[in-house]
Amino acid sequence: MKKLYILALSLFALSLGAKAQTNFNIGAGYFGQTVTYPGLVIEAEVEKMFSENASIPIRADLGFFVHPRHSYGLFLDLNAGFRRYYKSGIFLEESIGVGVLQSFLHSDGVYNVDDSGEVSDASRAVPVDFMPSITLGIGYNLTQGSGKQNLIWVRPKLYWQLPHKTESTYNFALQVGFTHTIMSK
Repeated sequence: MKKLYILALSLFALSLGAKAQTNFNIGAGYFGQTVTYPGLVIEAEVEKMFSENASIPIRADLGFFVHPRHSYGLFLDLNAGFRRYYKSGIFLEESIGVGVLQSFLHSDGVYNVDDSGEVSDASRAVPVDFMPSITLGIGYNLTQGSGKQNLIWVRPKLYWQLPHKTESTYNFALQVGFTHTIMSK
């Protein structure tokens, strides 16, 4: 009985892979670090459709933000998650991600003081941070029922800057944008 169960489960899993469609998507949007500090994000996504209503998107995001009078940041992160489509055109998604964040300080100068008291110019670049993240999303498929999707979305995101900030200190960002399917296989 156990072998029959494993065989049935294996055949079911293989049939899902055989029927699955893959969408190749690109997109762009607003990236608001703590909502109000402006930035942009561009994305490339591979979305594996397992049914009309469910997919697993794997997305690479490249973006930046500007924090006036403080710093600006450039980031690259990879996200994997789950997306659920509804007949109304609305979809919900969640993903986890890992990435890197390079921040640069705004200032007229950054200086280093050594042990003997000598002052010298220093780099404005903050050491590169590891950037794990959690993203939730809600959106709407503008072209439901057609072969190519045009999605609009809102994605609140929590991300960490390790080791620059402690593990209990996270950053909030709001992403609002558009995704377009360029090819389906």
